[in-house]
Amino acid sequence: MGLSTSLNTAIGGLTASQVGIGVVSQNVANAGTTGYVRRSVSNSDSLSGLTIGVQSTQVQRLLDTIVQHQLWQEASGAAYTSTRANALSNLDKLYGAPGSATALDTMFNKFTSSLQSLQNDPSSYSLRSQVIDSATLLARQLNTLSSGIQAQRDQAETGIATAVTKVNDLLGSLTKVNARIVAAPNDSATASLKDQRDLILSELSQYVDIKTTEDARGSVSVVTGSGTQLFDGQPAVTFSFDAHSGLGPDDQWSTDPAKRGVGTITMRSANGSVSDAIANNVFRSGEIAANIELRDKSLVKAQAQLDEIAAQMSKALSDREIAGTPATAGAATGFDVDMSGLQPGNTITLDYKVTPGGQNQRFTFVRVDSAASLPLPASAGGDANNRVIGIDFSGGPASVAAQIQAAVGSGFTVSNTGSTLSIVDDGAAGTRDVVGLTARPTNTALSSAGGAPELPFFVDGTSAAAFTGSYDGGSQTQGFAARITVNPALVADRSLLAVYSTNPQTAQGDTTRPALMLDRLTQSQRAITNATGLDGGTATSSTTVSNLVQRVVSSQGQAVETAQRLNEGQQVALASIQSRFQETAQVNVDQEMSMLIELQNAYAANARIISTVKEMMDMLMRV
Repeated sequence: MGLSTSLNTAIGGLTASQVGIGVVSQNVANAGTTGYVRRSVSNSDSLSGLTIGVQSTQVQRLLDTIVQHQLWQEASGAAYTSTRANALSNLDKLYGAPGSATALDTMFNKFTSSLQSLQNDPSSYSLRSQVIDSATLLARQLNTLSSGIQAQRDQAETGIATAVTKVNDLLGSLTKVNARIVAAPNDSATASLKDQRDLILSELSQYVDIKTTEDARGSVSVVTGSGTQLFDGQPAVTFSFDAHSGLGPDDQWSTDPAKRGVGTITMRSANGSVSDAIANNVFRSGEIAANIELRDKSLVKAQAQLDEIAAQMSKALSDREIAGTPATAGAATGFDVDMSGLQPGNTITLDYKVTPGGQNQRFTFVRVDSAASLPLPASAGGDANNRVIGIDFSGGPASVAAQIQAAVGSGFTVSNTGSTLSIVDDGAAGTRDVVGLTARPTNTALSSAGGAPELPFFVDGTSAAAFTGSYDGGSQTQGFAARITVNPALVADRSLLAVYSTNPQTAQGDTTRPALMLDRLTQSQRAITNATGLDGGTATSSTTVSNLVQRVVSSQGQAVETAQRLNEGQQVALASIQSRFQETAQVNVDQEMSMLIELQNAYAANARIISTVKEMMDMLMRV
């Protein structure tokens, strides 16, 4: 090896040592900086492990890209679970702990207890007042809970709007940093730019689940977990959100803009095409997905449960149950029932048994007064064992009978005589046997001549309209918990808690009405719509109103507990992957000090070589 070659080699080693010392200094200085990834110098043509004979140096970031990608995915999951857990926890505080003074089940129990006391002494004004007062508190609690649910939906709407704006901003920032990385050499400055880019991607993963790839130039490409391209050197899409404010129970998401009462996320691609990101399920994890799920599913179901409680309480106290009278037509048997008292939303139920050995099944026919209200919305419920069907009454009894005949099929014969509906089976063995036909009209009068003990105890809002469960012009049940109130006429004349007939006059001490109200709320079985999704079920169930309240309160508590447990598990997973990532990427000051000593020794060795070469050249010059 010639002296000039040795000199060049030593100078290269000296330069490499200087770069390495600079990198170590940078590592130590940024040991506590968020997002900083430890650097090292990659050298080529080194001799004996020392930085001697170096031809080139490159600054490398020390990180495990596979672990980094897992970290971003877990971060998206953690943002999703924490957002849901926080929202449901806030809602649970409104419900109150089961059995506490302000809890929904406690208030309902106070109401039924006051009815039980009134049953013992219906003429007592103080006991009547206790019934009115406890019912008023119960109705107000339903109003408050409904308002709280809609406030949470409003927060979710605002959260989506904020997140969409932030995602667009992050994609814009990513464009600038990515372009500088592609144009820059692979040095310490480039490593700093990549740190900036990773911080942007890390923040982006909080809002949407992402997957990234990097090409040979160092340019990054980003797609969502659903496969939607977000970035490829520049933003592939731009998001927009038409936020709505003051959401109410009727404000639901729909693919039909005319029916949609909440905001949706529009996605515009670089070529100008526009699509609905929510309809295409673009967001599957992260904060945006959590807020969409809360706004359109979890909180909607919570509202449906409250509405079901309010509706069942009202109908349990106001709906009469008129059982059909036996009817025959040759070998065929069935029942007749009077339809004249039915109002929009009231029902006729046909119970039948599939023979031999079959179970009881039901058709529920719901009165509507306009064909525009058909078909009934999904919130009407129903399943294979209880098919809920809307019937347009505007065409008269004959039309009603024809519609019911079309719905039940050839196994039954449906006819009418005036307002009397008749349904009989086919009289054949081994088919379907009619076992019941019941009409359930709403009693809208607090008292009348020959009046019934059922009463419109709870009414709909300030209009004091009786609750019938109508679907004309929209579902009356939807949002009813926000509007339910005690009948003002009942508050004004509390004697009506006992007096239901004016001719003959009901005695002030008559127990019929208080006993009926208590029985209807605590003992009578009610068909509960599957829209409530209680216990994860999708079938129509049968239970008492009292048990329904308990199940709703319990279901809410379970939902919160499940959300918190999932969040805790996800946070553990995130912490674990963060620890794995930091094992490589985090700066260890002791390790850097050890490396600094090695570099100083290498620097001294190269300096000694340069000094020796100089001495030898000086000797040659003197020869």
